[in-house]
Amino acid sequence: MNVRRLAGIAAVLVLAAWVCGTAAAQQTSINEIGTVTAGETVAIGGTTNLAPGNRLLIEVTPVGFGPGNASVQGGTSGTAVVEEGNATANTWSFDIDTTGFEPGEYIVTAEWVEGDATASTTFTVVEAAEATPTPTATPTATTPSTTMATTPTPTAAGPILPAAAALAAGLAGYLGRR
Repeated sequence: MNVRRLAGIAAVLVLAAWVCGTAAAQQTSINEIGTVTAGETVAIGGTTNLAPGNRLLIEVTPVGFGPGNASVQGGTSGTAVVEEGNATANTWSFDIDTTGFEPGEYIVTAEWVEGDATASTTFTVVEAAEATPTPTATPTATTPSTTMATTPTPTAAGPILPAAAALAAGLAGYLGRR
């Protein structure tokens, strides 16, 4: 095997390792919410390793809502924009007005619009007379997340990652034939 061919194969392997090294699992989490009083405005928030500016679809639905139980009502949806956080995680938040929500358990789902990063948690809505004095409606940055889903998708590389991997594979095939 000549030195030129060996150098080409080494270059392809280094390029492939670099491309694979830029991929990381996307993570999104939702801070625990707890119990809220019907009619309150609740700040739902969490952390993510998605870049600032990405959008998350936030859905709040009653746990009993579904095709077989159309009588259960309440819920809302919208988008939250990822904001720059600290060195370890970016943040997002979404305010909901629980006016019109019936007492019961609700599920919150945060889903990345452009990928597979999702997270979910539940909270309980109670009538004003049932409310406990414990303030749990505003999440804090130190509250642990309840659910975290990870999916291996590209981070900073974005759509260039598949093209770079294809280029590296093609170059390896070309050098292998020579």
